[in-house]
Amino acid sequence: MIIIPEIQIRDGKVITRNAVEGDDIVHEISPADAVHKFIAEGAQMLQIVDVDAARSNPQRNEQLIKQLIRETDVPIQVAGGIRTLSQINDWFETGAARVVLGTVAITDSPLVTEAASRHPGGIIVHLATRDGYVMIDGWKTQTAFTPQDLIRDLQMTGIAGVVHKGTERLDADVVEAVALTEELSHNVSIPVYSSGTVRVLDDIARLRYLPNINGAIISHALMTGNIELSDALQVAAQKETNLEPESITSNVNMGIHHGVRAYLAAYNSSQAARVWNLELRDRLTEDNPYMEVLIPQHDLEIEAETLSQRELQACYEAELDKADVVIVVLEGVEAEAWTGFECGYARARGKYIYGVTSGQSIKGTSQWRFEAMCDELIVFSPGDDVIKAHAEISHELATRVMVKNQ
Repeated sequence: MIIIPEIQIRDGKVITRNAVEGDDIVHEISPADAVHKFIAEGAQMLQIVDVDAARSNPQRNEQLIKQLIRETDVPIQVAGGIRTLSQINDWFETGAARVVLGTVAITDSPLVTEAASRHPGGIIVHLATRDGYVMIDGWKTQTAFTPQDLIRDLQMTGIAGVVHKGTERLDADVVEAVALTEELSHNVSIPVYSSGTVRVLDDIARLRYLPNINGAIISHALMTGNIELSDALQVAAQKETNLEPESITSNVNMGIHHGVRAYLAAYNSSQAARVWNLELRDRLTEDNPYMEVLIPQHDLEIEAETLSQRELQACYEAELDKADVVIVVLEGVEAEAWTGFECGYARARGKYIYGVTSGQSIKGTSQWRFEAMCDELIVFSPGDDVIKAHAEISHELATRVMVKNQ
């Protein structure tokens, strides 16, 4: 489990926020000193929040935060009032490792999808809640959404993770917030982080044993000295149960002497596309007898209409866990298909992903976004000759799979 110290900045000063604006706690340490202190104590990543920007205040801390990014080699994820694609791009150009989106993730889903496409692995969504409902505008406005309503759709945009924070008062019981974070983590395959739930070291130990929470973001307890970062890191490292997936998946050990189980992510509502995918599977298994290929929507003996979305997702998760590689047919990807989930879950599990494409993707489309999630692309010649296209794909795939074992 990763521990991410958080530095919240208002008017150039380090603060920790209570649930009510104007009830902030100002700390004597400067932002630069806080950064240097956490790095010296072993921080692997920092989160810096521009509180003024989050609250739409006219004064911002953008230049100060950019200076802090330039002065350190430790990855920094930036949060607070980031609501346009231009701002997102600017932060990455400055050197931010990740950009955390809050309000805009709720109000402008297409922007989140575009940002995730342009910056694979770099976009995190912050879900702030109070009394079970999502809060926006610097925690000032309650929406009609519950986080359960949103998190699965957010995953489908291609984001790299979700931070959940209960925005009740600092002195409130955090049990409900932890329980909600744990519930949300079961609904998606991307990393989920808990924020604002660590008051003492025992809280870290409790989070560490929850099976699907990837890390904790800590602010107030570190700023007040209730917890020392070195102690927090030591507790978190005692038993790693939820390692954050690497941004690049490892190669799978496979080849001609090893049976290979492939998951073919190729769902499409078009009957013609389904026939094309089935014929591709037949060609792959005919040419490569060591390869077993599964199209879950076709091969699993389940009645999809009788299952809930979560039950259906669990079936696909089980098959992805068994797979050695994942093959994604990128042609004609549909918004309602499971491709986004399949790619996201495969990356989270360290599966090697091959994308099959004619090379005619258009930037900004779902296909272009899913291409960015693949480890390798297999390009075939577009046209009416299906047999030729399938032969090209089969040959390329067999060759690359064998090379992986050399």
